[in-house]
Amino acid sequence: MSEYDITLPCMNGFTLHAKGQNLIVATKRGEEIFPISKIQSFALKEPRGLSQGTVTFRTAQAATAGVSLGFGFGASIGAEKNFFYQKRDLGAALALRDYVTSYEERQRSADDTAAGAKVVSVVEEIRGLKGLLDDGILTQEEFDAKKRQLLGL
Repeated sequence: MSEYDITLPCMNGFTLHAKGQNLIVATKRGEEIFPISKIQSFALKEPRGLSQGTVTFRTAQAATAGVSLGFGFGASIGAEKNFFYQKRDLGAALALRDYVTSYEERQRSADDTAAGAKVVSVVEEIRGLKGLLDDGILTQEEFDAKKRQLLGL
């Protein structure tokens, strides 16, 4: 089993990996890590005929270089990344696209699950306090104050 969730071999010595919350661009010299939450756009072009497919993504990172076009106009270089892959790797490319584009949905789902667990724990805590009230360990005022605190009232 690979240490990465998805691996897409690309041309010119690049490999794209998806792992956890990161998209990793690996070369023989090292790797560059991009948090998926910072990727502003992700596009996949499937290979057609003899042409290769492309993966393009734009990050929220500052550009690494700029080009002056004259008259006060310029263009940034480095915020958009382009990679080319072969037709045989289309399955991995599609899996990578789905992984990156569904990231926010997976995060929302995880946040909703955590929020649901918090509600359950608050309810359980109030029930425990009610037991202490019934046993005479807490006064009604103490119970009410703690209940308001737990419910954020």
